[in-house]
Amino acid sequence: MNKIRQARDALSTDHTLLRVRRDGARAARALPSSSVNYIVDKAPVVQWLPKYNPRWILNDALAGLTVGALLIPQGLAYAKIATIPGEFGLMSSWLPAFIYFFMGTSKGRSSTHLWSCEQN
Repeated sequence: MNKIRQARDALSTDHTLLRVRRDGARAARALPSSSVNYIVDKAPVVQWLPKYNPRWILNDALAGLTVGALLIPQGLAYAKIATIPGEFGLMSSWLPAFIYFFMGTSKGRSSTHLWSCEQN
């Protein structure tokens, strides 16, 4: 019984464990805001999509068709060069653009950045 009490006293006064408890509580309180910041940092679509102007849709659709018209033959040609089936070349042509939609920045963010660089 005496050993159990000594172990409990040692654990309650251990500086490392007290610091882990304090820092763990601080991290738990910061977790929601940190999670939002992480998502906004890794997927900027969350930030710019609500600000998207519907008047841009025609220009964006035309840009998408142009990129698609260029990437489809390029993907097929690369698949032929690599001697793999053409389906893999087609997959490699649209998948990066689809991922960029979620992970890339928008033209609004880029033009704002460019405008601020021109002012300096």
